Amino acid sequence: MKYRIFLSAFFLILAPTLSHAEYRVFLLKITKKSADPQNPSQDFRLVESTLDHIQYRYYYPVAADEEVTYIDTWRCYGRTGDFQALCPNPKGQIPQGETAAP
Repeated sequence: MKYRIFLSAFFLILAPTLSHAEYRVFLLKITKKSADPQNPSQDFRLVESTLDHIQYRYYYPVAADEEVTYIDTWRCYGRTGDFQALCPNPKGQIPQGETAAP
């Protein structure tokens, strides 16, 4: 009986204080599909989100002629509540060879 009380106290009081939150950030490239396959469109935007490229399309409005591509991901520690900013990419904000659209 004593052990049950001790274990209950441990899981209800001590375990939540020892746990740490983490989340994953994805860098997504949203490109407008070109009508001419020989001349691909250069119009794109980069988005940082906690949703991957598949989930992003279902949660945010993306036009039918736009393509969402996964570029990079990294892990962040902490919480995302209270509209806190996402942590920066430890490898740099934009991967080499990619430039943001004006």
